[in-house]
Amino acid sequence: MAADHRRELREALEEIDNATRENVARSQEIQTRVEWLMESLDEGVDIIEIAENEPKPKIVEMITTNIETLQSIGSQLRQAEARALRAEGATMEWIADLFGVTRQRISALLRQGG
Repeated sequence: MAADHRRELREALEEIDNATRENVARSQEIQTRVEWLMESLDEGVDIIEIAENEPKPKIVEMITTNIETLQSIGSQLRQAEARALRAEGATMEWIADLFGVTRQRISALLRQGG
């Protein structure tokens, strides 16, 4: 049983690794786009023209994707880690203190997805 929880935690960590690498690549593209936008503004290009010429996905879309990705994988990690800690004998109170949440929140995490 503990091996299953270790595997689940390992898989969650691998997903975080992959997702954060994708977020870094998106963030680098955001930086490139921001530089282009600032240069365009400095050159006096009309904002409407800048907006029309910004490639898709737009900066705001990429930022939203990064945020949503982090929220999703963070949730998966919390669930996997809470289950693994509980499987190894940690109390819900101890896990709650570790995560900085209530015991009720840990109870809900333990019930979610598993």
